Amino acid sequence: MEVIVTTEKSPSLEIIREAKELARKFETSYVARRHNTIESFKKRYGKNVLVVTSEGLILHTLKGNKLFFHPGLLKIRLLNYIKTGKEAMIEAMDLKEGDTVLDCNLGLGQDAVISAFVSGERVVGVEKDPVIAEIVKRGLRSYEPKGKLSVAKDAFRKVEVNVGDNREFLKGLPDNYFDIVYFSPMFIKPRWKCDVMQPFRDVAVKDFIEPETLQEAERVARKRVVIKINRGVKNLFPFLKDYTLQESSTNVEYIYKRVD
Repeated sequence: MEVIVTTEKSPSLEIIREAKELARKFETSYVARRHNTIESFKKRYGKNVLVVTSEGLILHTLKGNKLFFHPGLLKIRLLNYIKTGKEAMIEAMDLKEGDTVLDCNLGLGQDAVISAFVSGERVVGVEKDPVIAEIVKRGLRSYEPKGKLSVAKDAFRKVEVNVGDNREFLKGLPDNYFDIVYFSPMFIKPRWKCDVMQPFRDVAVKDFIEPETLQEAERVARKRVVIKINRGVKNLFPFLKDYTLQESSTNVEYIYKRVD
């Protein structure tokens, strides 16, 4: 993802220093905010704009959306799991307390937080885009869940963020290193519009899983490899024929393969 880095209006010296450090980290330009608008920056540079604020990082996409760390649907999913003991992803994983999870498409980290809450263990996440990874890493560290969601505070802190290609990450791991290896690639031809996820869709890597990547995942997993897809996608990829489809009443489906 191509970005420039700037700050909120009237930034402190600390925020300016932080913005300059991020620009060096991402090997891009730091641009002083002054009186300029975000739209003027996008028009001038033709890039997404990462804004450092006192509240965290906000990515303004070229398509006009804002990406920042937030729990999204996590709260609904987690509270429903606490109430009913059921969650489609957890069932597909057959996730138990003490199990270890590698999340190969970390994204905004919502699936990883739920996995950490249920397992009670550290969840390792891999995100290919370094800007998204930085937003999520900081968000997981600083977000303070309130109300009923406060029971998951420790789970937010148990997600480890790594930047890199998931296939290369898997290649560097020993056999049977994680109990579950999980994928949630960007949906192919999504069948509904989700305003919460649209900013992420603007900038996220949209590659589907390659057969070679799945082979590595099956080598690394002790129990299962699990993939989140939208309805009907399994039939588009013959190399998924050995994966079991978990029945679903929604447009989101999970497929899995037992490797134990």
